[in-house]
Amino acid sequence: MILDASIIRAIVSKFSIWLALLAARSRMRLTIGCMGEKLMTKKTAALYARFSSELQKDRSVDDQFALCEQVAKREGFKIVARYCDRAKSGSKEFGREGFQQLKDAARRREFDVIIVEEHDRLSRDQEGMAGFWKRLKHYGIELWTPKGKQNDLDVGIRSFVSQVFLDDLANKIKRAQGPLVREGLFPGSVTYGYDRLLHQPGVRVINEREAEVVRRIIREYADRISPREIAAGLTRDGIPTPSGGKNWNHQTFVGGSYARGFIGNRIYIGEIVWNTHRQSKDPETEKTLKRPTPASDHIIAKASELRIIDQTLWDRAQAVRNSRSLSKFGPEGKVTRTPVVARNDHLLAGLLRCGACNGHMRIANTSRNGSGRVACAAAHQHGTCKHSKTYDLGILKALILDKLRGSLVDPEAIREATRAFHERFAERAKRDNVERIAAQKQLNKVKVQLDRIVATILDVGASPIMSAQLKEKEAERAQLEERIRLLSADNVMSLHPTVLKTYTETIEKLHQELTTDRETAETRRAFRNVIDSIVVHPTGKRMPYEVDAYGRLSAIMGIDLFPVGRSGEEIIAAEGLPAYSDNGHTGKSVSS
Repeated sequence: MILDASIIRAIVSKFSIWLALLAARSRMRLTIGCMGEKLMTKKTAALYARFSSELQKDRSVDDQFALCEQVAKREGFKIVARYCDRAKSGSKEFGREGFQQLKDAARRREFDVIIVEEHDRLSRDQEGMAGFWKRLKHYGIELWTPKGKQNDLDVGIRSFVSQVFLDDLANKIKRAQGPLVREGLFPGSVTYGYDRLLHQPGVRVINEREAEVVRRIIREYADRISPREIAAGLTRDGIPTPSGGKNWNHQTFVGGSYARGFIGNRIYIGEIVWNTHRQSKDPETEKTLKRPTPASDHIIAKASELRIIDQTLWDRAQAVRNSRSLSKFGPEGKVTRTPVVARNDHLLAGLLRCGACNGHMRIANTSRNGSGRVACAAAHQHGTCKHSKTYDLGILKALILDKLRGSLVDPEAIREATRAFHERFAERAKRDNVERIAAQKQLNKVKVQLDRIVATILDVGASPIMSAQLKEKEAERAQLEERIRLLSADNVMSLHPTVLKTYTETIEKLHQELTTDRETAETRRAFRNVIDSIVVHPTGKRMPYEVDAYGRLSAIMGIDLFPVGRSGEEIIAAEGLPAYSDNGHTGKSVSS
């Protein structure tokens, strides 16, 4: 049978239409299926924004959020949270409240996706970004930018680039400053005694009023007047400090190890000395420290028009400085350090107050037996308080522990304190709020330190030193959370006999721990939760010490002085990471 051409064309046309309808139906089923799947699995997202400097506009955060919102809209994400940090550097985590809240929420898996403008908004530190990324992967949380979903390669390259960017930026700034110094210009901040000229970067002119103060300081120093006496005289005469304050500090003159105080600053004899030190960030505390650079890297330029001190007076002052250095440190100039307890780790650190001015007291020097001696900071550093006597820390500690049981467990005194607390609740609530905010900031800092310790253990394995640090920071975390819990609660309550009994037993336990030389991180934290302040009253030379210890009412109201801390395994588990063993293999827990 021979088919006509028109019949063949009609059959082909109908077959094509049938194929087209079939394809359209398949595409429709696929589209509906994808839409249904997308609706069922719609992901939640958190946005994070940050800018680094106060010189940047505050609307930068809003602009970053707007960009992240476009990503969320494009991908069909539901935005459930926003976090931000304003005028905070990405090179460190301390002090970034928004980033800490983001990390805590991620640990609780409150969202599925984090959206940022770029990786460096989260961190410019390669180690910090790697640790954060490791945790996100374990939590099952995705990281998105306007470029799309990020993976190991993206994060690794971008975090490396961000770290290199900071290093290159610092090098370029220093490279640009060198030629300015060689031309006799000053690239840094304005030194006391000089003013900058408007629209002339690097140009300095002498401020005659401040220059006379500089001449007075160096003249008195050359006449062998001690730096503390010089500071006291300037404070007494009402001369403002370089920062505009009222009280001068003697360290402003001597300048510490780098001789950058008034006495050692060669700009006062018309010499600009540049690049004498570099800055290095401590990886544990994230504090910026100074480190000396080789003498060959120093840049020295003449600027005779900036001379304030004549050469004869300068040479006299340097001779006095050298003689004092020789008598204190010997011919080799090495500082001899006595092994003492670190200031911040001492039992009484931060609690001592002066009985004359109510100011803080600090370790001023060390006794021959190696024990620290404390003095009023205002008297020791500024000469603004007459309470100049120093006190042996060991004797103070023994005296306080003796009073611990005597005055802080007296039932009548406790009831009187509770009654007074009810009367002053509003004032106390305001004070508690300030204390709670400070405790929360410290808690955030401790959490960052715990994260770093855990990351180190997971990378290189546990060691006795790392385990000890982990245990100490965990004790501090537990105490801070307990204090925040109580400060956040409504503490207006009646003094129940059971509470008083528990409090008395706890004080007895604390006293026993401290008097049997079993001072640990836990007991130090517990002691600070009991004692609010210790007032040291002025006494005559070689006369007995007189102190008053003031307890925290929160200790009476039920705060747990010895909260149970987590073990090393529990800390690592709380970070959402697998246990790690000393031999570097996953699956075996870490001992705390």
